[in-house]
Amino acid sequence: MLRARILNLLTFAILALAGSGVSAQGLIFHLPDDGKMVEYEGTLTQGTSADDESPLTWTCQLTIKSVGKEDAPFQGENQPCRWLEIKVLTGNSGAAGLDPGPVGSRIYLVLVPESKIIDQPVDKTGIPNDMLPIVKGYRRLGEEGVEPIKTTSLRFFPTISLLTTYPDPELIASNEVPETILQGGNAGITAAHWRGKTVMESPKIRSTNEADYWVSQDIPFGLARWVVTVTTEEKDLAAARSDFRVAVVKKLDMKLKNKDGVAERELQIP
Repeated sequence: MLRARILNLLTFAILALAGSGVSAQGLIFHLPDDGKMVEYEGTLTQGTSADDESPLTWTCQLTIKSVGKEDAPFQGENQPCRWLEIKVLTGNSGAAGLDPGPVGSRIYLVLVPESKIIDQPVDKTGIPNDMLPIVKGYRRLGEEGVEPIKTTSLRFFPTISLLTTYPDPELIASNEVPETILQGGNAGITAAHWRGKTVMESPKIRSTNEADYWVSQDIPFGLARWVVTVTTEEKDLAAARSDFRVAVVKKLDMKLKNKDGVAERELQIP
């Protein structure tokens, strides 16, 4: 019952946020040189309110890699594209490391037109920059086999990251030192600190996504840290809006762990 309820809430969130859009599709702000990678680690919590003293807690790891270049047809012309591999692990940490269990691992390998990696709200044709367009791609979910991605775009929220796209984000500071877990400290990294918020509502569910995120040219793909809180409220269909009550609160705090590794492809195409 609880699992089904959470899935329903997430489905609503995906549909509700489909119309929103601003820069970077939620995770990628610029392309580094091929062969670069970035790794993050953090904590995901889920409770029944913002004051829940015993929320469910998991460790999260996210890796983004550039693992090859290829020219491919896109929108009627041959374009330079980049193979990007994105891996997400969510599970419990122990002495042996992170255990994602049978369903806590997701890995995507997608071929992306380089022209579509931008940090603006819309591209040069006016199309909102709220999803990552792909020429082709593959994925492996949990312990399942590798399968092709049948859509023409990849959306990061909510299965890859709770970070989404935000209309009119607020610049908090243009030159701030973000908190990271890099070995040896931040090594002189500075970043722009942004704050964004989206609120989407149906007659029965309201979802509020609030985030602080730090973007830097010093880091492959751009992100240094992000902290996101997604609050989902529910009410009866005929009830007044004032009757919305908090049902689920999720918080994700991700910090940069490694930015200097050499990217090697993990997902092998069958």
